[in-house]
Amino acid sequence: MEYKIVGVCLLLLAGGYMAVHLVRKEKKRLRAVDGYISLLFYIKGQIDCYAKPISDILLSADPELIADCIGKGGRDRICVDYSEFPALVEESGELLEPECKRILNTFSGELGGVYRDEQIRRCDYYIEALTRERERLFEALPARMRINSVLSVSSALILAVLLW
Repeated sequence: MEYKIVGVCLLLLAGGYMAVHLVRKEKKRLRAVDGYISLLFYIKGQIDCYAKPISDILLSADPELIADCIGKGGRDRICVDYSEFPALVEESGELLEPECKRILNTFSGELGGVYRDEQIRRCDYYIEALTRERERLFEALPARMRINSVLSVSSALILAVLLW
C-alpha cells in the first residue's frame, strides 16, 4: 500500500514538473522572438551607422543577445560564433514558430546586395512583421500555458488513478 502512495506521489510530481517545464518553454519561445527583434534593431543600426557586412555585425553582437535568440542564457553560455544569419535561425530550432522562422529566413535571404537605404527599409519591414507575430504569440501565451499545465497534471492524475 505504501508503494502505491509513493508511486502516485511520484506521478503527480512528474506531472507538476512537466507543467513547469512546458510553461518555461513557452516563455522561452517568446523571449527568443524578443531577442530576434532586438537583433534586427541592432543589425539595422550597424548597417545605418557603419555599413558593415552581416557576418561582421553578427560577430560583434552582444553574446547575451545571441543567447536570447537561440534560447540559451544564464548557465548555458554560447561558445560558437554565429557569423551567418541562417545558421543562427536554424540553431533556434523549435523555439521559433514556423511563421517567425519564415520571416527570419526571408530576411536573411534579402539582406545584403542592395544599397544601405534599401537594407534599412527591409530591416524596418521585417522588424514590424516580427513584432506583429510577437504580439500574436503574447496574446496566446496565457492560454497555451494553461493548456500545458492542465494537460500535464491531469495526465499524471489519470495515470495514477489507472495504475491504482
